[in-house]
Amino acid sequence: MLVSLLLIPASAAPDEASGVVTNVVDGDTFDFRIEKTDPRIIYEIERVRLADVDSPEMSTPEGPPAKVYTTETLLGKKVWLDIDNRSVDGRDPYDRLLVVVYLEDLSSSINVTHPFNRLLVDAGQAQIKDYTNNEFDPDDWWGNGTPETNYMFEKANVKGVGYKNVVTLIQTQQETDGGGQFVGSTKSDKYHCPTCRWAQKILPENEIWFASSEEARAAGYVPCGVCHPP
Repeated sequence: MLVSLLLIPASAAPDEASGVVTNVVDGDTFDFRIEKTDPRIIYEIERVRLADVDSPEMSTPEGPPAKVYTTETLLGKKVWLDIDNRSVDGRDPYDRLLVVVYLEDLSSSINVTHPFNRLLVDAGQAQIKDYTNNEFDPDDWWGNGTPETNYMFEKANVKGVGYKNVVTLIQTQQETDGGGQFVGSTKSDKYHCPTCRWAQKILPENEIWFASSEEARAAGYVPCGVCHPP
């Protein structure tokens, strides 16, 4: 068990802790040796639970592959934690730190600008669970992809098909929409990035897709003032 107390410097920055992953319990839970600490850190080795994602239990066939993915990605690596501000002491009911995790290795082939919480979902090893009792919003994790990819990530998660099928979904969507990059409504004159909140309000039967901004403008559409497509 995690029983070794750590002295905490008063200058530690809140919401930021760093260290090395020492043990992986399952896809969304691991142990972490503290290097840079935070006032809520009380052990030298802390158990961490990824916020707003849920990996399969180890007792299911999908559990071990999720653990393997997390192990291969994180074990022995330095990571940074964003600790939840809303829960008591940043912890869940099992005394695990509730966090969003970022990889430090900028030379990695993995996109380190995305939190590991997202990478785990992207890899099909977890589902989004947007718990409202913490400060985090999974919608904030999708901002660095292309509009089409971000849109399909969200669509895949809503459908519950798993993110490992996102590529297939994107290809299917592109075939259906003629390779559309922007979407408009037959009921308005605006065109949007697919991730725009107004685009997601368009009824499927009213959608019209454009392969480029030039095509949208040529059809008489103007850019949305919210998502500002080119």
